[in-house]
Amino acid sequence: MSQFQRLDSNDPDILAAYQAETEGQYALAIEYYKKVIERDPTRGIVYKHCGNVFYRIGNLDEAVKYLEKAVELLPNYPTARYDLALAYYRQVRIRQAIEMMKTVLDLDPNFLMARYWLGILNYHYGHLREAREHYKMVIQKNPDFYIAYHHLGVTNLRLGYYEEAVENFVKIIEKNPDSSAAFTLLGDAYLYIGKKYEAKLAYRKALEIDPLDRKAQRQLELLDEFKDVTF
Repeated sequence: MSQFQRLDSNDPDILAAYQAETEGQYALAIEYYKKVIERDPTRGIVYKHCGNVFYRIGNLDEAVKYLEKAVELLPNYPTARYDLALAYYRQVRIRQAIEMMKTVLDLDPNFLMARYWLGILNYHYGHLREAREHYKMVIQKNPDFYIAYHHLGVTNLRLGYYEEAVENFVKIIEKNPDSSAAFTLLGDAYLYIGKKYEAKLAYRKALEIDPLDRKAQRQLELLDEFKDVTF
């Protein structure tokens, strides 16, 4: 019997840990998971669950310690590596997070959230072209992954792919016409390609949706040469 199957058994401490998590009693859940580990320190999946509880309560040092042990014991288990990569990210260990997240895709090339996070991690690391490629792969596999269009659009703005950025933000607006952020970023993209009239329309729409959008307001003030235009 595998240790995954053993985890699904009627172990009273594991069941109690699950129940405590459900009720938001995270410290108690950790106690139960530790009892299981004391009895059998080879149960990698329990290290994973315990690490995730530590992650949830913001104790990242303990989260990393337990998740690293989970990866050691479960080398072919992609979600343990995924969880560890996110914990590294929260510790601002971006390079380590990238390398760990890559191994998730080595094990499971169809793990779309790992691909998405590789985009985010590379963006924060300053590897914008790599981030761009990961975001593009995400939307190729799932055209309805709209937050990836947002990140791709922002990355395209920074890299100078302004026309592509326009397409990205228009795609978001087609799906969610109430996204003030998408309209504001669309305005930015239009400005970069010299379409000031279209930019002003986008900023005005952003303010119509969200009157507290300060960036849209500032950009409209900068476009005062259009003050005599009737929209």
